[in-house]
Amino acid sequence: MAADLVCLLQAQYQLYPQLQIQDMVKLLYQNEFGPGHMLASKGDSLLRLQEEYRDMQSQRNSPLFEDIGNGLCRLHLNALRDTDISLATVNNFFVYSANTIVGDRVKFQEKLAVLIDCCKKEILPFAVEEVVAWIESYRQHRYPAVGHSNVFREAYSPSYRVVMAVFRELLPLFSRLDTLLGSQERVTVAIDGPSSAGKSSLAKLLHAIYDCNIFHMDDFFLPASLKTQERLGTPGGNVHYERCSQEVVAKLSQGLPFSYRPFNCSSQNLAPEILVSPKPLNIIEGAYSLHPTLAEAYDLKVFLEIDSNEQNQRILKRNGEELLQIFLSHWIPLETHYFQALNIKEQCDLVLQF
Repeated sequence: MAADLVCLLQAQYQLYPQLQIQDMVKLLYQNEFGPGHMLASKGDSLLRLQEEYRDMQSQRNSPLFEDIGNGLCRLHLNALRDTDISLATVNNFFVYSANTIVGDRVKFQEKLAVLIDCCKKEILPFAVEEVVAWIESYRQHRYPAVGHSNVFREAYSPSYRVVMAVFRELLPLFSRLDTLLGSQERVTVAIDGPSSAGKSSLAKLLHAIYDCNIFHMDDFFLPASLKTQERLGTPGGNVHYERCSQEVVAKLSQGLPFSYRPFNCSSQNLAPEILVSPKPLNIIEGAYSLHPTLAEAYDLKVFLEIDSNEQNQRILKRNGEELLQIFLSHWIPLETHYFQALNIKEQCDLVLQF
């Protein structure tokens, strides 16, 4: 951690040569605790964001994202004008990050010690005595959230939100979604890809940002009565794509409430129905979600890819050694046959890693 932190502090000083001790401490506070101290409520934070964006004076040519370590970034508002990302989505990035990052006071104290050490080694130009005195006074006040110094504000007019770095990595997806949601009433998205590539996790993240409907291809496994040799020999034939098409995909296009029944693999029966209310964004996630029977219904097709070694490690951690061997001998070959025979990855709008 210390080496990465030293590099971060050096980079920050090079980027903002007029920053003060206070600004370095703020950086470390954000690095450890994220933006949680800024959050009052989702509505209040959006209003504040809209007002700040409207009144923004900075002409600094900033990148959209600035890395601050520990899986966090500053998202600079003055760079938003060059993107398709809405303020509402940025606010949801911020709220999600604030509610996810907790931080630890002991780790924060260790990071402050790294700052002092950098000054002792003259990696940073601040007088050691001044840094130690500033941090001691700060400690006596129980390490509250700290703002930027007046010098920093006057020099750089900072206007940003601290968000998790995952939003930077997935920016192409959020840009496409915001564009689609801004131009049509309903948007339907498929997330396909190999086992353990992160399809369900990505759908969960999208639900947190957009409050969308999520449908899982796991709920449409093929019942034993339909598992003929001919059916299982066709690419993607081991899912009940016909039922998914009839009970979900066709209903989504109507924009009306509906219900469907997921398949319970343990009992080999349909589970109680799930009621669905219309929402602007609808996600169908899981391997085989881009089966030709379903593919034409989507406004956006996403493929998640994963390295085979990473895939094996994720399955092992999630399911254990015995199920890993079943995946390797049965499920993964079926998926691979489907992906290759139907050129699934090649027909997608976005190919991502998550």
